[in-house]
Amino acid sequence: MKVEFYYDSTVPPGSAFPCDNAKAVALVGQLAAKGVNAKAVDLKGQQVAFMTYNSAVTGPKSQVRAVFGAKGALQEDFGKTVPALLLFEKDADRYPNEVFPRSDRELMKLLSCEEMLQALLAKA
Repeated sequence: MKVEFYYDSTVPPGSAFPCDNAKAVALVGQLAAKGVNAKAVDLKGQQVAFMTYNSAVTGPKSQVRAVFGAKGALQEDFGKTVPALLLFEKDADRYPNEVFPRSDRELMKLLSCEEMLQALLAKA
C-alpha cells in the first residue's frame, strides 16, 4: 500500500472540504513510522504535477474520486483549497484506487482525509 497526502502550507483549505493539514501530516508520519509507504507533499504555493492530478481523476472509479474530476475540484484546487489523499493498492501502482475527500453514498457523509488516515492507522 502507498499513501500520498497533498496539501499547501500557504493556502488554507476551503470550507467545502475542511482539513486540518497539520493533523493529517502527523497521521501520515505515524503511518510511515509503522512501515507504510506514506508521504505528505507540501506544494508550497506550486501547482501539483499534472500527472498526479490526472491519475487522481482518471484512475479510480468515479464513486471513489467524486470530489475531483469534470464536475469537482479543478487542478488548481488539488492539494490547495482541497487537500487530497491518494491511496494506492500497491507501491508500484500508477493510479490510486481511492481518493479523498469524497462523499460516501452508503454512509451518506463526507469522508475526510484525516478520517481516512485515522482508519488506516488503526489497521496498520
